[in-house]
Amino acid sequence: MKKQLTSVKAALYSAVMGALGCILTLFAIPIGPNTHINLYVLPAVLVGTTNGWFLGALAGAIGSIYTIVLWGHPGSIVYGAILGGLTGLFKEKLKLRTTFAAFIAHVITLPWLYWSLHVWLGTPLPVFWLGMGTMVIQLLVACLITEGIISVPAIRRRIPNTIEIEPKKKVT
Repeated sequence: MKKQLTSVKAALYSAVMGALGCILTLFAIPIGPNTHINLYVLPAVLVGTTNGWFLGALAGAIGSIYTIVLWGHPGSIVYGAILGGLTGLFKEKLKLRTTFAAFIAHVITLPWLYWSLHVWLGTPLPVFWLGMGTMVIQLLVACLITEGIISVPAIRRRIPNTIEIEPKKKVT
C-alpha cells in the first residue's frame, strides 16, 4: 500500500505555519549591518519534523517570502525550502533528532547561501559570516521550540502529522 504524502489538514497546517513564518520575519532583532535574528525558520523545522520533506519545503518557502521585502534576499526562499525539506527527509528516513536533522540541512545549504549572499548580492565576507552565526542561533532556538512542542503529548496529538514523530515500541 502506498503511503499518503499529505492530507488536506496537513497541507492547511503547512500553509498556516508558513504564514506564521512571514509574521515572525517582522520581529527581527538587528545586531549588525543587514544582519538580524528572527525565527522565520521555525515553520520549516516544525512542519518538516511533523509532516515530512514535501510540506516542510512548502512551509519553509512560504515562511521566507517576506524576507525579500525586508532584506532584498530572494535566496532565502530557496534556503527555507531546502531547510524544511531536508529536515523532514532526515527526520523521516534517517530517524534523526530534529536538531541534528536541521543542522545537517543547514550545513548542506551553506554553498547556496555563500553563492546567493556573497557572490550574487555582493555581501562582504565578514558580514556574511556574521549572518551565518546569527542563522545558527536562530536555527538552534527554532529547534528547541520544535523539540519542546513535539515532546508534549497533548500538543503533539493536535498537530496533523504524516510521519511518525517517535518510533513505535516493539512488543516482545
